[in-house]
Amino acid sequence: MILGWLLYALGLGCWSAWAETTLVPLPVITTDPNEHATYGALLALLHKQDGALRSLLVPQVTWNSLLGARGSAYYQSLLTPDETYSVYASQSTGNQADYAVNYANFDLAQQRYRFEGRLEYSNDRTARFFGLGPSSRKEDETNYTSREAVGLFTLGRRLIPHLVLSWTERVRYVTIAQGAVTSVPFLKDVFKGLSGEEGGLVWAHRFALTYDTRDSRATPSRGSFGEVFVEGAARTLGSQAAFVRYGLEGRLWWPLFDARLVTVTRGLCGWVEGAALPFFELSALGGDTTLRGFGEHRFLDMGRILLNLEERLRTFTFTYEDIHTNLELAFFVEAGQVFHTWTELSTKNVQAVSGVGLRLVVTAKLVAKVDIGFGREGRAIFTGLDYPF
Repeated sequence: MILGWLLYALGLGCWSAWAETTLVPLPVITTDPNEHATYGALLALLHKQDGALRSLLVPQVTWNSLLGARGSAYYQSLLTPDETYSVYASQSTGNQADYAVNYANFDLAQQRYRFEGRLEYSNDRTARFFGLGPSSRKEDETNYTSREAVGLFTLGRRLIPHLVLSWTERVRYVTIAQGAVTSVPFLKDVFKGLSGEEGGLVWAHRFALTYDTRDSRATPSRGSFGEVFVEGAARTLGSQAAFVRYGLEGRLWWPLFDARLVTVTRGLCGWVEGAALPFFELSALGGDTTLRGFGEHRFLDMGRILLNLEERLRTFTFTYEDIHTNLELAFFVEAGQVFHTWTELSTKNVQAVSGVGLRLVVTAKLVAKVDIGFGREGRAIFTGLDYPF
């Protein structure tokens, strides 16, 4: 019902506003280690005005043997170059669900302030848990349903042109239930007494210092990005979990041959500590933004370290109905590990992944990607509408 209303309101109900719309059909084929194989198709409807992309609607229909038929829709509106909002809704016949609303404005008070907000509800029936630590075993795989409601709001103050100090409030409510995958055991049946097995409420407060010289937030080809942050949660302030999290991240974009080849590197390190820390708040690796040869949150522990290297090669450029599109090939290698104490860092615990990706970069605002990663436990294929980093 909600998904149908969204498609009507954003598509048919506003069709008069889409007189300058370009339709781009694409297949969807993924092999997520958690969800297994998914097949389907999407139709991207891009609306331009005065030569610039103003909005985007992407309805999608897929089939998955675990979750059944799924319909989803993504809508993004670029109100100005610095102000956007997006809505996403996804629902399957197997009760896999994800609903999200995002708003970002980087131009408050003549760009002195920035605001970002996100509200999300998800019901993930294919979540996995393998145990804690870098040597957790594939043989200990368990399944569960992670039902989450999340609210996240960030207010930033620009100190100098490329340096921003920001404050974030994050509220997260999680419940744990039986999963949809009957071929592996239920988490609570194997890992009895695991901290966080009943879910819980987390209210965290974060301060970050961010340095950003990228030439574009959506499709950067040169510049750098760096961030250091500290995040805390306390029971006296309403959180059921108490912890302190530290982290730092750096990224660099290095263009060659008139940006036809862009080398992208990323390094990050994080640490979280607290008494009876729920497993879903631990440092994690795995998935389409970290180690692309493993499923989401395959490795969990107190700390994590990760290095990524990706070569993005523009192989072909074409224009279709005034829509300028680049076809990119990507080749990547990445390595990382989670750890319980800093003394446990060891090369024998490093997880390495290599792979290849195919991306369509539309009007320098939208990225449609397919990434295929190969790791110790096999192959994983991820699709999405953004760069991995």
